Formats: sequence, structure tokens, C-alpha cells
Amino acid sequence: MTDTIADLRSEALEARAQALYSDVLPYHNFEHIEQALSSADRIVARCVQENIHINLQVVYYALLFHDAGYHEDHRAKGHATKEAYSAHLARKVLDEFDVPDRDIDKTFAAILATEKDASFVTVEQKVVRAADLSGMADPYDQFLVKSLKLKRELEYLNNKEVTWHQWQLNSRDVLNHYMAQEIRLTSYFYNDSGESEFHAQVRENLRRLMAEPAEPQNSSA
Repeated sequence: MTDTIADLRSEALEARAQALYSDVLPYHNFEHIEQALSSADRIVARCVQENIHINLQVVYYALLFHDAGYHEDHRAKGHATKEAYSAHLARKVLDEFDVPDRDIDKTFAAILATEKDASFVTVEQKVVRAADLSGMADPYDQFLVKSLKLKRELEYLNNKEVTWHQWQLNSRDVLNHYMAQEIRLTSYFYNDSGESEFHAQVRENLRRLMAEPAEPQNSSA
């Protein structure tokens, strides 16, 4: 038994997964996957402390593929959402690696749990969603870099410039939406007052982002 995703990592599987991502996207590239896996290990450590059992193999597979093919036109591929297309790609690759069908099905569901309006019921689905969103609660300088990358990515995908004010309003709506969907996992993400450590840090990041008078130009994004 292992308590860390790091112990499960497969060089061959990750090479196969990485080929499904593109550096043309500033944010949803394989660097995001590496960061999500690191975040997941911190989340798993909290779960262990709070006696929450997790199928780590499913969490690993789901995070590895949860944004696969993001740079492609998912609708042209016959999928309603980017997450549905990513789940489809995950199923194909995991089947090639002889992963048991039961784990593939759970992985598929965990990837779909990262959709904006998704339900997340199982522990694995909650961990995957939490790891995917963990950057929202990063220290502000790191959060800002990610925010600017997401802005550039949105402009690239839509082939349309987004003003700084538009981006601030969009960010406010998106962050508030995710915060309203509480991840009832560990005390870091949820408490009875509705103002967990996660919520408090995201709200502070949003406050500072909204206070920026113009798009920062000295970021490493």
C-alpha cells in the first residue's frame, strides 16, 4: 500500500499521456498536470490524517488525463465537452495499458467530475476536482500567473482579445461559482461556517485580482 501518488507514477504511461497535450496552450498543458499531481499528494496527505480512504490509482489516472486533448475541437470529435473528450482519450489509453475495466470506469467518472457544473460524489471524484482547482488558492503571485495564462488561453481559443475589465468580471463569476460548489472532502476545503482555509484564500486572491487597475505586465505568465 502507498499513501502517495508519486509512488504510482509510470514513465511509460505519462509519456503516452503527455503526447495528448500541447504547449500551444498557456495553461492547459502538461505542466498543469504536473502541478495537479503535486497538489493531489498534498490533498491525499490531509485525507490520510482525517482517515479518508482513497483509490489512489484512479486519482492518478484521472488527473493524468483530465485535460487530454484540450487543444483540439472536442465537438468535431463528437463530444459535448472538453472533459468528455478527455475521458474518452483516457479510456482508450488505459485500455491499451491493460488497466482493469472497473478502474477505467471510475477514472472516466472522475474526469467528468471536473466539468464546471459536474456532480462529484465519490472520494476520488472530490480529490480530482480539488486538485484541479487547487491553483485558485495558491499564494497570490502564483495565482496571478495562472490567471494571466488562462486569459491568454481564452483569447487564443476564441481568437478574440479580452479586456482586463472583462477578464476580472469573468474571473469573479467563475471563482464564485466554484466556491459555491463546496468540495466536502477535508477540513481544508469544507467547514460548517462555509469559510474554510481554501475559501478564505480564494476570496483573498479574487479581492486582489479585482483591485488590479490594469493587466499586470511584469508577470512571468
